[in-house]
Amino acid sequence: MKAGRARRLLLGCLTIVAAVVAGRGPWQSAGAADAVDAAAVLRQREEDLRRQYADLERSFLRLADLLSTTDPRRSAALRAAFEKARESRLDERLTTIVALLEKRQFLKAGSSQQEAIDQMRGLLELLESGDSERRAASAKEEVRAFLARLGKAIARQRDIEGSTEAGGRAAELADRQGALAADVRSLADDVGRFARRVDDREAGAGAAPKPGADDGADDGAEAQGAPGGKGRGQQTPPGSEPAPAAEGGGDAGGDPDAADDDAGDDDAARGRRTARRLAAAEKRMQAARERLAAAGRGEARRAQEQAVEELETARSALEEILRQMREQEVERLLVQLGARLREMLRVEREVLAGVERLVAAPAAARERELESARLGREQAAVGAEATMAVTLVRDDGSAVAIPQALEGIRDDAAQAAARLARAAVDGTTRGLCQDLVTGLEELLAAVEKAAAADKQGKQAGGMQGGGDGQRQEQPLVDKLAELKMLRSLQVKVNTRTKKYAQLLADGAERVEEPELVDALGRLAERQRSIERAAQDIVSGRTEP
Repeated sequence: MKAGRARRLLLGCLTIVAAVVAGRGPWQSAGAADAVDAAAVLRQREEDLRRQYADLERSFLRLADLLSTTDPRRSAALRAAFEKARESRLDERLTTIVALLEKRQFLKAGSSQQEAIDQMRGLLELLESGDSERRAASAKEEVRAFLARLGKAIARQRDIEGSTEAGGRAAELADRQGALAADVRSLADDVGRFARRVDDREAGAGAAPKPGADDGADDGAEAQGAPGGKGRGQQTPPGSEPAPAAEGGGDAGGDPDAADDDAGDDDAARGRRTARRLAAAEKRMQAARERLAAAGRGEARRAQEQAVEELETARSALEEILRQMREQEVERLLVQLGARLREMLRVEREVLAGVERLVAAPAAARERELESARLGREQAAVGAEATMAVTLVRDDGSAVAIPQALEGIRDDAAQAAARLARAAVDGTTRGLCQDLVTGLEELLAAVEKAAAADKQGKQAGGMQGGGDGQRQEQPLVDKLAELKMLRSLQVKVNTRTKKYAQLLADGAERVEEPELVDALGRLAERQRSIERAAQDIVSGRTEP
């Protein structure tokens, strides 16, 4: 079962609902028999839709479980879609619409259908967010592959250059130079296609394509992305190509950044500029091959040096694309994490307020149990949100303190939910809820601070880095923030350790009590996790 099946099924549901909404009312101008038939058809279509949606809702968790190890981001998106579907009670709404159509209450049914469409669109956006993140991750891996190929090409070119200077056999060097030129040509074509795909995605997301702009735009982009390619797009006017390189002199067709379509700081523009640089490097290599075949070593050496310069410039452009992708990735993750934490904090504050009410003013036993059970369900929802947040941050892999804090919140939420489920509303439960509120507030503050620093860094011109290929990717949060978070986690462990020690000293708890044993075991594991996280930060294992 593919993850895309959920998206296709939801799109189908949306289509059916929209058709039902658009088609309401044909009985108003038809005869009585036609009206009855139309109402029956609408009711049956709505019932089919309800069954399809019920299948879709059941598939969310199954798909999420299947993808939990291979695609954590997609799994998290599906779990979030499941939670949203349950919260919206869309299945109940569709059942109500079927009943309204059965009773021929068409106006009420139409109003409910429009609300159902809005809810389905929200689910679709949630599912498509997982698709966009997956496409972004795929594009990032593609750029990394380009950089690896380009690094090998630079090493090969330098080796050929050294052999040329050392007096190697001209015929053999010419063959090696020609083979490398062909590989660089292939790389230029691949980068050009990548730039066009990015352009198409951005155009599709931003606005509908203009009439008649499809094929021509593609051809033009290909001509820009891969100048000098054979049989592609329009021909460049004589003199604007890097043709002088074939004669071993002058600049390779002027500044490759001069084309209007290549202006800009987006990934597509940088990709086109990179493709032009690679095409210029390929022409330099062809010129060097021709000079080697003609025994012109001096001119060949100059062309080889110029080819290396073009390749290095192309590498810098690819590194800049990778840096921008990472910036966008960090921005998306911080926004998602901040929104999730704010919602968790809102619910946790409500749970804490409810617990404090029960502790302060005990109600009748039955009412107390019902309210405690309700609070337990809300507390369990906070734990589920924490689990999904852990998946998102672990998948990013550039932070250790944030997932440690989230895992602590998840464990404490599970413990508090279990106590509330059995109506154990006391000082211990209240203390757990208070710790959860404090932990969420601290974590949200750290994430918001990281988001503000990220925004400020972009306004100041972004991270600085050279083109030496050693630039490190941007972490989710900096090391100082990680260390501060670890310190906060350690303080919580120390405080809870003292609390348990005091309970034992006062005789309120016994060492052999299972609940206390479990709590101490979790506390010990949390201490070990903090130690491992500190070692990872010191050793640099958190570098993305």
